[in-house]
Amino acid sequence: MHNIEEWLAFITAHLPRPVSQEIALDGSTYLSGGDPCEVIVRLTRSSVTVWEYAVSWNTPDSPTVQPIRVGSVVWRRIQNASAVSAVHALIEAARESRLRTFAVCSHCQRRQPPELMHDDDVCESCAQRDLGIVS
Repeated sequence: MHNIEEWLAFITAHLPRPVSQEIALDGSTYLSGGDPCEVIVRLTRSSVTVWEYAVSWNTPDSPTVQPIRVGSVVWRRIQNASAVSAVHALIEAARESRLRTFAVCSHCQRRQPPELMHDDDVCESCAQRDLGIVS
């Protein structure tokens, strides 16, 4: 990849669908992949940084995105093939780590991310519907 447009296309192609894109005030591009989100990538004119999507709860009704940094590649400083391979590996590592945090709800049998689980084996929706728990 010799320019930012090529990197943008590469990253978009390697993120889980759907992919959303946002331009930050500093000109960097943030890409998020997955529904629910799995991976966040920041692309600048010289580097790519990859995070595993994660949420923390300040209060029961105020989730805050607090991604976990997996790694960065300064793509302008290393050979193209090495940079591509490293970014691909970081995206895959972030995705695998995020998916390991998902749990299967014992009521609806759906795999849910941790932020949608009421406890270890019941998702928030089933806890409200089946157990009468109000969040």
